[in-house]
Amino acid sequence: MSEQNKSHLKTKLILGVSIPVFIMGLVSFFTDVSSEMIQSILPLFIIDLVEENPTLVLGLIAGITTALANVLKGVSGWASDKINKRKPFVVAGYTISNLSKPFIAFSPSWEVVLGLKAVDRFGKGLRTSSRDTLISYYAVEKGKAFGMHRAMDTLGAVVGALLAFLFLFWAWSYSQIIFFSVFPGICAVILIFTIKDVDPAKLDDSKLKYYGEPKVDKISKNFIKLIIILGVIEFASLNIAFLQARSLDFISPGLIFLIPIFYLLTNIVYMFLSPFLGSLSDRFGRKPIIISGLSILLISCIILAFPVVPSSFSLIIIIFIYLLYGFYLASVDPISRAYIADLAGKNKRGRAYGYYYLSVGLISLGESLLFGFIYDALSFTWAFLYTATLLFIFIIVFAKTDFAKIIKKEDND
Repeated sequence: MSEQNKSHLKTKLILGVSIPVFIMGLVSFFTDVSSEMIQSILPLFIIDLVEENPTLVLGLIAGITTALANVLKGVSGWASDKINKRKPFVVAGYTISNLSKPFIAFSPSWEVVLGLKAVDRFGKGLRTSSRDTLISYYAVEKGKAFGMHRAMDTLGAVVGALLAFLFLFWAWSYSQIIFFSVFPGICAVILIFTIKDVDPAKLDDSKLKYYGEPKVDKISKNFIKLIIILGVIEFASLNIAFLQARSLDFISPGLIFLIPIFYLLTNIVYMFLSPFLGSLSDRFGRKPIIISGLSILLISCIILAFPVVPSSFSLIIIIFIYLLYGFYLASVDPISRAYIADLAGKNKRGRAYGYYYLSVGLISLGESLLFGFIYDALSFTWAFLYTATLLFIFIIVFAKTDFAKIIKKEDND
């Protein structure tokens, strides 16, 4: 029996991943039950609060909060490497998020929603780089570990969206649904305390076969270039809040309670495809999977650019779009994270995720604001064609970028 197989036997696995990865998956499951119960109806809640330019306000809230979260991911990723500790950031991040966002239920205006959502995203910014670093340390196969984690995270999103649908169907108000999210959030906070921190210097030799030794401890200019290229994916993307807003044009007002079900369908596709596509990327490479997801989003944006009248046919079309969006998420989100782990050594992985999220944060603010402005000032057609054009350009740039050459330059520096 090979040494690699012996190493597999020594590691206790649940559903093909290590126990700590599985527990972090459970934490993300409960957090997403809470978060996605809110997110599946939050655009509707905000549209009810806003009288003028609702899509621009959605873009403002999405842009600012996403940027805040990702910039903080960059700072926290650097800080976690600096002090060589990850758990404090993970615990603080999950606690802040899960105990703040239920109070969005009592917001009298969109400005208050923005403030509370910013606190929630502050918590996300604290935890994500450190959590991803811990997953990469505890992983046996990185693609499978990140894919399984995202699948459990997305299972929480499915449950959260289903609960939101049921509560809307039972005539709960948006505020009641949002506040109920505090209960799964508390479960997540309790579970995260059971995870132990990891010192990369103490990883055993068998794990180093999977993580790889870094040749340098610093992050070079070539590596930062590579991180920025991956981060640009965020600019050529579509926030699901805009998809939810556009969904209102595809259905009659009496069927608005179906929007959480649409959201649920996206997350079901995401949940089932994440582990499969993650494993596929371990075998055949990350780039082809990411390009396929971006191409699917491009097709979706072109479809969404056309005018539509609510009907049975439009209902089928919007359901199809949500299914495609799930494929896009599953093929881009976890695979990009696994890509970062591939390209960084074990001692600089926190900083690598940090630089990645920092670039995403700085880029995403302009993306959401510009899309919302075009949507309200011109039309949804121009907004979706704008995103489709960006996607087309980025797919070509991403496909032609020789990542191996950049890495080779870094290794020779």
